Amino acid sequence: MIQHTEKHLYDFLKKIMEEETMKDKGFKVYRGFLPSNKFEDRENGKKTNDYFPFIILRAVEFSQERENFNDYNSFADFEIWIGTKEEKEEYYINNLAVGDYIREKMLEESTKDGSFAIDQTKEFKVTFHSDASEPYFYSRITFSVYAEQITSKIEMFRRIVK
Repeated sequence: MIQHTEKHLYDFLKKIMEEETMKDKGFKVYRGFLPSNKFEDRENGKKTNDYFPFIILRAVEFSQERENFNDYNSFADFEIWIGTKEEKEEYYINNLAVGDYIREKMLEESTKDGSFAIDQTKEFKVTFHSDASEPYFYSRITFSVYAEQITSKIEMFRRIVK
């Protein structure tokens, strides 16, 4: 089920962003999208840039195919958006370094029993998506995981004719 896979990845991201290496950077981890900034929030002084720095996990596609009689392949594609606020344009690399940190931690975790499994036959990619938008920088990670499969219950009845 895609919900279980997404929740497992979300919990993992929250955990690694609270580790000593990242804890002082103050990243908030969200599912799907940033929270909406309602009129009341804006009137009370909350700005959209209060969300920085952030991590957003988003499931973008999932599929399942049958390979043999009772053998399924199930994959899910995810993206992670990283938003940071930097003092200088030259510090854009800090944004990509966060992506590199997440990639490293996910690939380490992926090899542990009982954890999610990154599909390493597909590209695990970190791309920078900002164009002179100082002080805000964005990058996106794309990757695939083996997702939980849904199996059909096939009941076979045999009629014995005497």
